Amino acid sequence: MSDALAAAQRELEELRLRLAEAQETIRAIQGGEVDALVISDAEPPRVFTLDAADKPYRLLVEQMHHGAAALAIDGVVLACNNQFTRLLRCEQQAVLGLPLQQHIDPPGLPVFEALLRDGLAVLSEGEVMLRRGDGERVPIVLGVRALHEGVAGVCLLVVDLSEQKRRERLIADEATARAILEQVADAVVVCDIEGTVLRASRAAHDLCGTNPLFQRFDRVFALTRHDEPGARVDLAPVWRGEPVRGLEVRCDRPGGKRAELMLGAGPLVVAGGERLGVVITLTDITSLREAEDELRRRASELQAVDRRKDEFLAMLAHELRNPLSPIQSSLEIMNLQALDDPLANQCRDVIERQVQQLTRLVDDLLEVSRINTGKIQLQMERIELGAAVMRGIETSRPAIDAKGHRLQFACPPDPVWVRADPTRIAQVIGNLVNNAAKYTEIGGDIGVRLECEDKQAVIRVRDSGIGIPQEMLAEVFDLFTQVHRSLDRSQGGLGIGLALVKRLVTIHGGQVEAHSDGPGLGSEFVVRLPLHDGERVGPEAPRADKAAATGPSLRVLVIDDNRDAAELLAALLGMLGHKVETAADGPTGITTALAFAPQLVLCDIGLPLLDGYGVVADLRARPEFAATRFVALTGYGRAEDRQRSQASGFHAHLIKPVGLAKLKTLLRPPQTGDVEA
Repeated sequence: MSDALAAAQRELEELRLRLAEAQETIRAIQGGEVDALVISDAEPPRVFTLDAADKPYRLLVEQMHHGAAALAIDGVVLACNNQFTRLLRCEQQAVLGLPLQQHIDPPGLPVFEALLRDGLAVLSEGEVMLRRGDGERVPIVLGVRALHEGVAGVCLLVVDLSEQKRRERLIADEATARAILEQVADAVVVCDIEGTVLRASRAAHDLCGTNPLFQRFDRVFALTRHDEPGARVDLAPVWRGEPVRGLEVRCDRPGGKRAELMLGAGPLVVAGGERLGVVITLTDITSLREAEDELRRRASELQAVDRRKDEFLAMLAHELRNPLSPIQSSLEIMNLQALDDPLANQCRDVIERQVQQLTRLVDDLLEVSRINTGKIQLQMERIELGAAVMRGIETSRPAIDAKGHRLQFACPPDPVWVRADPTRIAQVIGNLVNNAAKYTEIGGDIGVRLECEDKQAVIRVRDSGIGIPQEMLAEVFDLFTQVHRSLDRSQGGLGIGLALVKRLVTIHGGQVEAHSDGPGLGSEFVVRLPLHDGERVGPEAPRADKAAATGPSLRVLVIDDNRDAAELLAALLGMLGHKVETAADGPTGITTALAFAPQLVLCDIGLPLLDGYGVVADLRARPEFAATRFVALTGYGRAEDRQRSQASGFHAHLIKPVGLAKLKTLLRPPQTGDVEA
């Protein structure tokens, strides 16, 4: 019994304590000292707010535009208004009784905890990032102050900074846009859809010379068409929102100076797709156009200079060839005469070599001009390269023999086929061998080797000569470059031969290289050409028959204002058994032809009174000269000179001086369709 009585007494005492606590709670509620009840034995804890005499204040809090909440000192939400839950995008029951820390972005938790501590003592403010229920992050400012009555905690005022931040970004963007407009070099103009200027860069102000704001664009910027001066630019498509790119226009600046502009325009569209206006850019290209005009002017001047240069070279070649022609004829006459005096034979050989050298120099000058201007035409065909190399070596034989050099030529047993111009390839080899002979001491060695490597034909020309310094290897193919240039000019030449080699090999699709171990160690030039294994292309070059007769005796008329050239050529032809007459000008040539009835007319182009074109046109118009063969014998050798002589009626165009072998091919009756150039 005593144990049961003791248990009952303890239970009664506990009931008395609970009753006293309940009475105290009722008293506090009645006195307005309690705002909410937290039932902590529930899971989760339940919070009940109480209506009291301060209900009007509660209604006021609910009407606030900012979030407000009461928090316990550990951050648990005791009460909050609807704006607070809307800010969190959570239902109220998902907020009350739970710590607010779960909605604070983790990096801001230390700031939030400090605000809770400091807020118990003084009013504290701080900025943190709130994480909403849907995960969105929102910048907020928290105002924290202690609750002075009731439970220990703080009153929280929450201000959403999203709009403020957006406005700050807009202000910053606006400032950036203004700075760009001020600094950009182009004239940038923003207009509404009616064409009124709303904003303009500093360059736009300078271009029009006034403040264009709130004025019609086409009124302050008087733009005219570039392709039709004076005609206004139609901007209707721009105001309709059509994009415009790269439209060249003109605008008169203040002071009357004209500006060349590049106009670009496009619609100004907001995020929703609404068109608010037009953005126009005007790029000043005046300096560019002036530079282009200057370049065109200079190009025109250079073309004129180049044309005069070509004309000068043609005239120079003509004037140089005219005296060479009688010298060549004299040599041919001497060759036909048996000379018993060894000294006379030696002098004749010297003159012949020097004439060949002068002729080569004149030809090289014109070749460079033709190649550089793209006027050279290759007669491409499938050729056996070994034969072309041999022809090139033979053309250089006088230079080799003159210095007593030893030359060796090696080639594979099988033919090496390439597609090339045989005359030009022989010219390449001749120039390389001549160069080797020139820069090798007397009694030196020159080797020419033809071989095949990696689908290429390779020609190596090596000598035991004076060699090339390493620093000059890259320049030896430049025009007018000579490695060893001296005042005595003992080697001769103009520095053209290797430049010609480079250009001729290049237009054949090949490469040429120079190698040398240094001064005194000789040099080697290597030419590479692509092999050709296809079918034969074009005709083979006809073989000259050295024993061929010159044919029957012909009546030949020589018309040339160079009396020495005409008389010596006539003498040479007479020694070959032909009847020859001469004339020194165009009209005399026609008169002589009418009386003499020649079968072959060798006519200079640059004749006094009437040029060679006029002579041949006159004679070919007469039926009695239908069977006569007309050959231009001239110092003019450009492609246009050949074309003009052919168009005017000449059957062939020969360049002075003409050797005996070439002359003999002309001393035959004309054949149908026979044309030489």
